Amino acid sequence: MAWTLLAQQFCLELGFGVLVALAFVPPAPVGTLFYRLMGTCAALPIAVALAARVRAGEAWSDPAVLGSALALLAYPLYSGPLRAARFRVGMGAGLLGSALATGWIVRMGLPELTVPGQLVATLSSLATGAVAGSVGLAMVLGHWYLTVPKLEIGYLVRLNRVTVAAMLTSLATLAMACLVFADDLRVAQPPLFGPWGLFYLGTRLAVGLALPLAFAAMAASSLRYRNTRSATGILYASTVLVLIGTAVSVFLQDSYRVPL
Repeated sequence: MAWTLLAQQFCLELGFGVLVALAFVPPAPVGTLFYRLMGTCAALPIAVALAARVRAGEAWSDPAVLGSALALLAYPLYSGPLRAARFRVGMGAGLLGSALATGWIVRMGLPELTVPGQLVATLSSLATGAVAGSVGLAMVLGHWYLTVPKLEIGYLVRLNRVTVAAMLTSLATLAMACLVFADDLRVAQPPLFGPWGLFYLGTRLAVGLALPLAFAAMAASSLRYRNTRSATGILYASTVLVLIGTAVSVFLQDSYRVPL
């Protein structure tokens, strides 16, 4: 898969993941700046992917261009000032657009996959993005308790649970991809289930999912004692690990032509 397409997919995954996490932060007394900041963090990588598509000469009718444009047009709605109805509409458009764009990039980069295979590959890519976006956004929200000390602890508790759900979903889609593409992965060079392949896959699992899951449990324990500072520090470390795992995921996709 060309690195230009991988880079576009990576950007779209991140944008989708931040939007997924932001959807679980209901109107909260954190100020417009929080939603503006996180909405921008979602929109910027999507804008980079859109610019890359346009620069490559793709028409505006290209589904990835249309999906990215839809997500960017919804930016004023999901980035504040926050109103419940506007937020829901904007979030729906942003998630739909970024998911459509990601799926199309996967299809363009891996045209040899069957339709069910492309569906599994797209779900795996979106789940990877959801992990990175949710952990990063939870870390930022944790820092917000330094400026809004009386902010209800339940907001961070809920977002930490979202990160756990995203990681478990990513584990499930990764296992599904390994099962669906088992024959191809077995005959690849080097085979995924050989020593070198298992080393990279093990790094992906341990660094990108298993350790962050353990850190999420540690953060949950801290939050039971209303210790947001410790939880935020744990989430910071988890964010670094998740980004490393996401980078390994891109490497595995480039090597084995399957999002893992």
